[in-house]
Amino acid sequence: MSRRHTLTLIVSFAFAVALLPASASAETRTFLNTADLDPSGSGALSGPATDYPSSIAVSGVPGTVTKARVTVINLNSASGDDIDMAMTGPNGKTVMLMSDACGVNPNTLLNEDWTFDDAAPTFLSDNGPCAPNQTASFKPSNFEDPGLDDLSAPPLGAANGPAPPYLNKLSFLAGGSPNGSWNLFVRDDNNAGFVGFGTRAWALTLDVKPPVVPATTPPAATPTPTPTPTAIPIATSTPPPAGQAQAGKKCKRKKGKKPSAAAAKKKCKKKVKK
Repeated sequence: MSRRHTLTLIVSFAFAVALLPASASAETRTFLNTADLDPSGSGALSGPATDYPSSIAVSGVPGTVTKARVTVINLNSASGDDIDMAMTGPNGKTVMLMSDACGVNPNTLLNEDWTFDDAAPTFLSDNGPCAPNQTASFKPSNFEDPGLDDLSAPPLGAANGPAPPYLNKLSFLAGGSPNGSWNLFVRDDNNAGFVGFGTRAWALTLDVKPPVVPATTPPAATPTPTPTPTAIPIATSTPPPAGQAQAGKKCKRKKGKKPSAAAAKKKCKKKVKK
C-alpha cells in the first residue's frame, strides 16, 4: 500500500466523519495520528507496536465528551485473532476494542478501515472470517477470557501498557473533559505464528458538548420620569356685587322722563349705595 494511497484514505475518511451527525447539542471533532504501527518484537512480527502507546493529545477544547469512536485505517494482518487493541482516555479508563476476533491464520485482514463505535450494528466475528477491504463499524469486540489479557505484561505486552481490567464500551471514556492524552495500544499476542500486523493511521472522533454559558441578567432599566404638567392660570372676571348689578339693571330699565345725564348718573349712584 503506497503512502500516497494511505493519505488519500485519511483525507476521505476525515471528510466522511465531518458529515456524520453529532449528538444533540454537541460538536463533532476528529483527530488523526498518521504514524505507522507495526510489531516491535520477535523479528518485528509479534509483541507491542512500535509506538506503544500511539497517542493523540487533545488540548484547548472546552466542554464534556458525550461520545467517543476510534477508527483504524489500513489494518493488515494474516491472523486477526492475534491482535489485541485497546484505547485509554484522559479519565484513565481502558476499553478493549478487539481481542481474539476474526479467527486464526489464514483469515487475513487486508486494508481494513474499521470504526469501533458503541452504536455499530454488530460485533466483529469471533471465529471469522472478517471480510477484506472493509469500511465498516463494529462494537468493541473482546472474545478472550478477561482474566487472560494483560497488555502491560512482557514479553507480548510492555511495562507501559494499560493494566486490566478492560472495559467493553467506549461510553466509559465519556463524561469528562476531552483534553489530555488518548492512547491506542496495539499488540500481536502470538509469537508462534510470526504473522504480525500493520496499520497506517488511526483516528479519534469525539462528540463534545460545549460548556453552558451562564445567562447574564441585563441591568434594570431606569424609568424615565413623567413630566408634571404646569398649570396654566385661566383668566376670570370678577362679577360685581349682586346688589350693584341689580341696581344697575333697574337704572337702565326705568322709563319715563329722561333726566339730564348728570342727574341720572347721580341718582343711580345713590341707589347702588343703599
